[in-house]
Amino acid sequence: MKITDYELKVKNGIDTAFEYHGFKGSKNEKALVLYSGGMDSVSLAWNLLEHTQQDVHIHAIHLHNRENRINAEAVAIKDSIEFMQQNQREFTFSSSTYSWLTDYAGGKDMTLALFQAARVMAGTGQLFNVVYTGDYNMTKEETAEAYGVFNAACINRRMKPIWATPLDYMTKISVDRSLGVYLSMPEELRELYWSCRKPLQSPAGFITCGTCHACERQHRMFEKLDTLSE
Repeated sequence: MKITDYELKVKNGIDTAFEYHGFKGSKNEKALVLYSGGMDSVSLAWNLLEHTQQDVHIHAIHLHNRENRINAEAVAIKDSIEFMQQNQREFTFSSSTYSWLTDYAGGKDMTLALFQAARVMAGTGQLFNVVYTGDYNMTKEETAEAYGVFNAACINRRMKPIWATPLDYMTKISVDRSLGVYLSMPEELRELYWSCRKPLQSPAGFITCGTCHACERQHRMFEKLDTLSE
């Protein structure tokens, strides 16, 4: 495959998700995008703005835990959102912070994300058709927990939105899916996301640890990209 073969992979995933869920991608469909500043959520938000007319609201959760990645992710959120505000069509944005500093993470990230989605809906008073999350390799137990919390939090709402994950409709080959996510963004935006789960901070800025699963994923992706560029 060539580099250009990957550039519309996220769009294709969105199209497949629309077909599955019955969406048209029109401006009367209200979409909530949960955003971490990582590669998946940044690429998904960009591609929804680029390839649909849905009314998009992006909500970032600043996750403060013992991994201590909150500051690096905060910079990525700020810089990537500002880039999209300057280079994309109009969207709205909000953020919140969740702090839990004991030995364990305080629950699954996706459960927290979907709980916060319900809080955003309550806080804004808006009716959303769909809640989007990025790629997430969940077990059946994690999925059930996240759905359960989301359903409970939406129980009294006039309309419960669909939870959609367009990146899950891409290839199951991890490195190829990562390349599709990465290359579906503008080159400038690729420099702004943050993936490392255990960053180090120096006077010059944040440094990736190079050993966490997110760093290993990035390493494999760039190795494959180098072979495509030869």
